Amino acid sequence: MKKIYLSLLSVAIISGLNAQYKKSEGPVARSIERSEVKPIANTAVNQQKTVIYTNTFSNPADWVIAHDPTACSLDWQIGQIDCAGSYPIASILSTSASDGWAVVDSDAYGGATGGSEVEDSWLTMANPVDLTAYPNVVVEFETQYRRYNYEQPYIVVGIGDGAGNVTWPDLDPDTDISTLTNVFKPLDIANSAATGNPELIQVNISSALVGLTPTELADIYIRFHWTGTWGYAWFVDDFKIIEQPDNDVQTTTAYIVGENNNGVEYGRTPANHVDANYFMGANVFNFGANDQTNVVMTGDFGSFSNSVSVTVLTAGADTTVETTEALTLTTGLYEGDYTSVSDQETSGASTFGNNLYERNFEITTDIYSQDGIGVHPAGYDDLTSLGTSSFTGGEDGLVLATLYHVKQAEDVSGIRIMLTSTGNTAGGEIIASLKDTAAFWAGDMTNLVEANTYTVTQNDVDNGYVDIFFDQVVNVNAGIYYAAVELYSFGNTSDIRVLDDRTVPQPADASAIYIPGAQSYTNGTAIAVRMLVGNGWGVGVNENAIEGVSIFPNPSEGIINITNHNNDENTIVVYDVIGKVVMTQVVTSTTTIDLSSNGTGIYLVEVSNSNGKTVERVVIK
Repeated sequence: MKKIYLSLLSVAIISGLNAQYKKSEGPVARSIERSEVKPIANTAVNQQKTVIYTNTFSNPADWVIAHDPTACSLDWQIGQIDCAGSYPIASILSTSASDGWAVVDSDAYGGATGGSEVEDSWLTMANPVDLTAYPNVVVEFETQYRRYNYEQPYIVVGIGDGAGNVTWPDLDPDTDISTLTNVFKPLDIANSAATGNPELIQVNISSALVGLTPTELADIYIRFHWTGTWGYAWFVDDFKIIEQPDNDVQTTTAYIVGENNNGVEYGRTPANHVDANYFMGANVFNFGANDQTNVVMTGDFGSFSNSVSVTVLTAGADTTVETTEALTLTTGLYEGDYTSVSDQETSGASTFGNNLYERNFEITTDIYSQDGIGVHPAGYDDLTSLGTSSFTGGEDGLVLATLYHVKQAEDVSGIRIMLTSTGNTAGGEIIASLKDTAAFWAGDMTNLVEANTYTVTQNDVDNGYVDIFFDQVVNVNAGIYYAAVELYSFGNTSDIRVLDDRTVPQPADASAIYIPGAQSYTNGTAIAVRMLVGNGWGVGVNENAIEGVSIFPNPSEGIINITNHNNDENTIVVYDVIGKVVMTQVVTSTTTIDLSSNGTGIYLVEVSNSNGKTVERVVIK
């Protein structure tokens, strides 16, 4: 088998800048900055709350809708209202979506090309809530929100005088709220970023209640205030005012990362690229009103575990705890539970559900993936996509790259690209490659090795992924590489969109983007461009053909013809990509085999006789 040998002369990693996203109706990508809100799927279902007030937006009369008439005429709407603009986002998939929600549709208001108005619109409780008996209070709601650029959503606590008279602040996207104790920013995410759908938001408004008189505490209103220019939309539903629990320790995120991976967490790591030591840790947050003592976080993967403690975690504070573990990892799926407890909140407490955070990874033989699609715990997936419809100037020649730490010399057979279920059209072209990281950040898109240009088929779109193989197996030295794809949609007529896994926070340069005519940009998430390692993928295996034997057609819809012009006794063995034998035959003439019942994919067809052996990789579509 022929191999190509590569070594990296330079593997410097350089941070880039945020790419300029164009406004589009396609799926969104989150850039370097990340929201601190948690997807609702990760919020414990057994967490008990003292609910002071709740509203599901089933009755519009519960709310007062208004705007600043000197600024705009945009209003919030209540009901099952979908986005109506040129660049809509999906309606909220909230718990009580069946009875309606609230939405401000800035995109529809701005029209197809946008406007210059600084929109100023709000939604306010029509009737006050009495918080006299509650000094520690949290506002909670489910949301679906996508940010464009110049905008800011606020939560405002209105303090009445006992007769419903409230002095409300004037707000715009640039307002300095540091001196406004009754104004909060519930969504701190980057331009063109989005929340999950839905995400559960909790805002501690207790600071707004300090020093109020009983009359004022009995006359409290909550306002959702939107201000900005031609955004997308902000959906809100299942609004609650709850009492902040006395004791509530939360594990908000967790990680396990190899000591030589520079902070990159891999969903799948081949066994010969694991590290000897792993950093294992979690972020622990005290959401309760009381200080917590003897806080212990335990990470448990079954075959190994660790614990680390904090003496005191004050109310409202968070901390990252970490240990270094010497691990011996073998192939298989590792499922971890990170659990935090304290003297005040032990297992079984009423608020205990959010003390647990799950984190999975897999050790493989031949797939290296930064993304954890198919590995993450149920309900944790936070996926978006990137592609030829994402960026101005990225319609043709957009490069998406994912970083890989190769710990020792390795054979690389090709690249796997995970496609979205929507937004892909057959006919686009992909060039798969390996790139030098330093050259990438210098704007040099020269490939260390590349595959032949591949045209995306409808079968690829239906399967949800594309495997693109190099002509020969490439042997790379230890180093840091970008596995990359260069995408061509022919002016958005055959768009290609690649899944982008943002479930696990990654370093800024863990994935990257290059826009032709612009520059290289960091992405900070796990673009689902995977390395197919090892020489078991059938690349270059059909070099030693046996005279009189040919295997065709390739690709095929299932039927494979195998000629035997010399009428030798041929043994035919068919393997799937993981080496499992799916068919065996012994024949003395030309024959036909049917692989259609085995499903689409890549198979190795081996034909041997007394004169030798030939193996060909065939694709079943």
